[in-house]
Amino acid sequence: MKSKQKILINSLPKSGTHLLAKAIEIFGYEEHFSDRPNIEDDSESITPIFFNRRESLKALKRENLAPHPDTGISIGALTPLFVEPSVVQRWLDAMKPGSYILGHIPYTLLLNPILEESGFHHVFIIRDPRSVVASSIPFFLDTGKMPARHFLEEDIKALSPSDRVKFVLEGGYAERAGVPIKSFAEVYRSMLAWRDRPGLLFLHFEDLVGEGGGGSHEKQMQAIERIAKYLDVPFDEGIIAKAQEIYNPNARTFRKGKIDSWKTSLDAELVQRLIKYCEPLCIEAGYPIH
Repeated sequence: MKSKQKILINSLPKSGTHLLAKAIEIFGYEEHFSDRPNIEDDSESITPIFFNRRESLKALKRENLAPHPDTGISIGALTPLFVEPSVVQRWLDAMKPGSYILGHIPYTLLLNPILEESGFHHVFIIRDPRSVVASSIPFFLDTGKMPARHFLEEDIKALSPSDRVKFVLEGGYAERAGVPIKSFAEVYRSMLAWRDRPGLLFLHFEDLVGEGGGGSHEKQMQAIERIAKYLDVPFDEGIIAKAQEIYNPNARTFRKGKIDSWKTSLDAELVQRLIKYCEPLCIEAGYPIH
């Protein structure tokens, strides 16, 4: 039996990252730090826990390195954090076969050669942009079972509900975090750009979530079969039987996990603002606008 490769599970934040992780796990893959007794004890780790802003900064600090000011691979979608490609490759090389890492890495030509060199599959998931916005704001305020608070928590907490939506959509300067935040349209498009790129499997939250999240069993099975084909592993009765494990309300960042939950997550005026803002993004990503 051939050895498993490693997997980068890449996503727009709040688009089903842990949903996809559960789908990957039914094929026998494990999160790269799963053998660590304490998730927060990363003193001897080379690879960040996640490819997000906070954990990548911690990993750089452990090596007495600093992010590059304006070039490299950007890690974290909301605000730029550029890391030298050679550093990213070292982080990836340190992972063991059969493991995966979660990340939020906008489209860049620099990443694919590194993934290929380090023996990685690249699986990406995206979601209806309106659902992403509606799910992001509560997550900024409370990261649930994640090991750390969100770096935007204090900035978002200080705003009214209306201004929170405005800030997420339009971006601006997060004074308490001390960083510029991109507009949501720029963030979304930077992730959508991964679509149709060679060597990558691009999935939609709505196809993978299954009946538990308001989707369909048939589409979920088709999505799982696509994953199996991409990983070059069997799609058999054993895998089908494990599909019920994918929709997991106990996941670290689970909130509602439902298709179209954005329609009831905000008041009517904010919903209309969200619909108008996201209409071009929905069209670009192939989501219905009504």
